[in-house]
Formats: sequence, C-alpha cells, structure tokens
Amino acid sequence: MNGIILTILLVISGIIIIGLSWGFIEAMCLKVTRDKLILGPSEGDPDLRILFFSDLHREFCPIPASRVINVIRKEHASKGLDAVIFGGDICNGKGKHVLRGLPYLNAIGDVCKELSIPYMAVTGNHDWGADGEDLCQFNFDNINHCIKYLKSRRDGQYMAIGGVLDTGRHERLWMAPTEPSAGIPYKKYILISHNPDLALHMPPQTKVKIDAMISGHIHGGQIRTPFGIEFRLRHDELPYMGVISGIHEVNGIKLYISKGLGCVFLPFRFFARPEINIIEISA
Repeated sequence: MNGIILTILLVISGIIIIGLSWGFIEAMCLKVTRDKLILGPSEGDPDLRILFFSDLHREFCPIPASRVINVIRKEHASKGLDAVIFGGDICNGKGKHVLRGLPYLNAIGDVCKELSIPYMAVTGNHDWGADGEDLCQFNFDNINHCIKYLKSRRDGQYMAIGGVLDTGRHERLWMAPTEPSAGIPYKKYILISHNPDLALHMPPQTKVKIDAMISGHIHGGQIRTPFGIEFRLRHDELPYMGVISGIHEVNGIKLYISKGLGCVFLPFRFFARPEINIIEISA
C-alpha cells in the first residue's frame, strides 16, 4: 500500500513539475499573429497595417525588447508598417512604477523614429495614477483622449486613431472617446482602449461612431484552466460571453483583443502564449 501511495505522489509531483516548467517556458514563446480587420470592401491593399502589442507588465515580461524590435524591423522591411501601437499596462501594481518600463518602451520608440513609423500608446489599469512627468519621459505619443490621423495606403484618405484613458480597476470610470476635429474628413474611427469591456459600457455622451476597437487587458486568460476559473478571479465581463481574444463584434463595434506580452503575478502562461499582433485594417 505504501508503494502505491508513493507512486501516486511521484506521478502527481511529476505532473506539477511539468506543468510549472511548461508555464514558464510558454511565457517566453512569443507568437506573431496576422489578422485582417475588415470594416468595408477589402479588395487590394489594406488601408493600414499596424503592429500592436499590449500588457508589458515589465516586472514579469520575459520577452526582451530586442525581440519586439526584430519583429518591427522585419515587418517594416516586408510590407511596411503604418504605426506601432502599445495598448497599455506598462508595469505591475500601481502607476508609480511605470518608469520600470521606460528603457524597454523607449528602445522600441528609438527604432520607430529611425524607421519613421508613428509610435502611439494608451495607458492601462495598472498605469492608473502614474505621475504626468513620468509619462512624459516615454517617447511614444500618448493618445489618451487624443486623435491621430493616419493616411490610408490605399487612397490617401485619413483614418482616425483615438485613445481613451483607463482609470483603474477600482471605481472605474468608462471614458468617452474624443470627437474628431471638425473639418477633417476621415474614413473610419479606430479606438484604442486598454480594456475591451468599454464596448459594453460606451458612455451615452459618446457622439462619434466607433468602427473598430483594439484592446488588450485580458491576456487571453494567461493561465487557462477548465471551466474558466481564471476569469472568476477578475471583474471583466466579456470573457463570460466567450470573448477572450481575437476578432469579435460587440454592440456593432469590430473588436480586436490581444493576448499581450507580459504576465501578472508571475512570468507564467498556460495555453495563452504572449503575442505581437500584425493587423491589416481595410475600411
């Protein structure tokens, strides 16, 4: 009997060790996804080709900046990039730690400047409360409640790229997107929101039509478990609707959700590989 118990314990221990090893290795296995966000007729070239990454969580991100930079260089040399966009969550914990991500994100910004690629970002819930002077040290264009206009590579018309501020998990306020300037015609409005649940809580004062939204925040679950136990520890709503990552349509908005780069709590992922997203937008 003792031998049977010992064997069972050894098997359980082995499974735990393999699972832990898998999780730490998977957190380093970067995936580059390629998706098409279709907002209208899609013949010919897309209007925009962007590289999106989110959820750095610098303290627990085993993906070095050099790997992101290599992807940027390769993709730009291949078919060109119209923008590099960061979707928020520079750090873990509270916003007072955002400078931990400064060397990482600024290294990416230096390459974008070298290649003349617009580099934009919004902040996430973990960045809430960051000092404004700290955020000014980053070399991205902070588009929280701003709009940037990018020219379509198809016809030269403008595409509006807006961003919203994330006010943190506790007593969160859902912020309305900024209206485009009068007199500037544009084809489509693409909103960058760290939290995709905004699609469920668009403020009634929103006066602009949101054609598409690009987000992160959910990490693809980060540690996937049977019955979605990981989502019961969060306050997010879309996962309960089966909306976790990839392309979906929510309240008439084409929604794209990235699994992000880094990790919360530990550099550990399970069936939710970190990713960089190449998104072709056709309007």
